[in-house]
Amino acid sequence: MPFGIVQMKKTSISLREAFDSTFHQKFNFDDFLSLNISQEYKQLSNEKVNPSLKLKKYLRFLNSFVFDYAKINENVVHSYRHEKSTYTAVVPHCHSKFFFQTDIKDFFHKISKQDVEKIVDTALDKAPIYDINRYKSELLNITTIDDVLPVGFPTSPNISNSFLSSFDDTLEGYCIKNNIIYTRYSDDVILSSEYKNSLINIQDVISNYLKEIYDGRIEINTYKTKHTHKGSKIKILGMVVLPSGKISVDIKFKQHLEILFHFYINDKNKFADYLKNHYQGDFSKISGQLNHINTIDKSYLDKLRKKYGNFIVDSFHHQSID
Repeated sequence: MPFGIVQMKKTSISLREAFDSTFHQKFNFDDFLSLNISQEYKQLSNEKVNPSLKLKKYLRFLNSFVFDYAKINENVVHSYRHEKSTYTAVVPHCHSKFFFQTDIKDFFHKISKQDVEKIVDTALDKAPIYDINRYKSELLNITTIDDVLPVGFPTSPNISNSFLSSFDDTLEGYCIKNNIIYTRYSDDVILSSEYKNSLINIQDVISNYLKEIYDGRIEINTYKTKHTHKGSKIKILGMVVLPSGKISVDIKFKQHLEILFHFYINDKNKFADYLKNHYQGDFSKISGQLNHINTIDKSYLDKLRKKYGNFIVDSFHHQSID
């Protein structure tokens, strides 16, 4: 093959062609490449940013054509994946007897521009774009802020999942050998087993893997690390695993919803105050909780309908409440 000629996969297109076919001239490819990212987001807190509508569209485009193809361990990852959720992350554990939970401390901000470059490289073989390398610098600039991965960019979840793929692969291998079930949702690490001895040293195992793979940059949050066992309250990702193995909604969610519905029926002023104090006045949060309940415990949603009426519960569920 002559020097300078790019060997294309049969299904490959250029990044420019992908951009134009996605946006149909609503956005300009050269603007995309030269975007001044500092003007395209707002800082919501010390941790989270809110990208502009244009930047969101650009980043979702990059997900579709680049970062959706980055390497991840599909066996254990349940965050930000099609047909995966917090619920699917908990289901594999529901018949275990012993549990270990932790999370990875502040790991989004530990992911550097250099890490993102390595992640882009893992997507090269599978992504339908043949000239990613040509635009790698622009891709890194548009997906990071001050050389680190921001919380709030649409590309950050995919990138973070791929960043942890080496850890996921290594820990999964250990778990298979030691009769342990392992799932991960974002920075939440969940392990369970039929055997107590399998999990006795698991905190040290995880800490050592993180230290070895990421040169000491990444560590677990010891304040959110806990061992539990069947017979005690098993709460995982906001859900409760009952002794029967059934997954249900945490009692606190139930109490808040039932108080809210009671006030809505009997005292609109108290309802307004409760909505403001517990849901930031945001009806979508109630709808989200009801969607969550509909996924994991439909029988409880039916109980709410019987107690407060189909119309009221479904109106909150579908955000059509007055």
